Amino acid sequence: MIAAVFDLDRTLLPETTAERIFIRHLVRERVLGISAAIRTGQYALRTGLRNAVMKIRADRPYLAGLHDAALWLHGRTCAREGILPALSDTGIRRINEHRESGHEIVLLSGSLPYVVEPIAENLGVSNVICSHLDVQRQRLTGRLSGLHPYGEAKATLMRAMAERHGIELDVSYCYADHHTDDLLLEMFGNPVCVNPSEKLRKTARLRDWRVEVFD
Repeated sequence: MIAAVFDLDRTLLPETTAERIFIRHLVRERVLGISAAIRTGQYALRTGLRNAVMKIRADRPYLAGLHDAALWLHGRTCAREGILPALSDTGIRRINEHRESGHEIVLLSGSLPYVVEPIAENLGVSNVICSHLDVQRQRLTGRLSGLHPYGEAKATLMRAMAERHGIELDVSYCYADHHTDDLLLEMFGNPVCVNPSEKLRKTARLRDWRVEVFD
């Protein structure tokens, strides 16, 4: 099976990340406020400031205690009103071209399923890799469940999906934007650097990887 894997943040969504849009939505709706900021600060102190940024990005302590079902409702609203209109027309056309060629489409993101899965549904994509958070008694614990799809973990998760679904990576396509996606991109026979960071652009020149702009 040939697949076309699309990173979401700053690739299909050129200017920002889905999760940033979601957080702004939650702040506007007063789901997140000063108590979330206090929880995050306390978490940073417990974790140790040296590792705090990456741990906060993975565990999302600011969401601790929130109701899982409510976040699904907010996520669908946010996806419909704030994220889908901002997706790249070029990127959507490319998804459709791959679909018409019989390729399996995969949406890949470090963002949360509350927004990633509604986006995938709208695009007709059934294969999703994203972050998942631990839920106990229908509320978020403020801990990550499984791997955070970032850097090397993206490659690990993609390799596992390829093995499960029989995806032939050496003839498949991957679209991503950041130098931390190097390990992911090099797994594929057809890596495409979209809106690349400067480091990824240099890597693309060295390895003769295709560079494209999704706007």
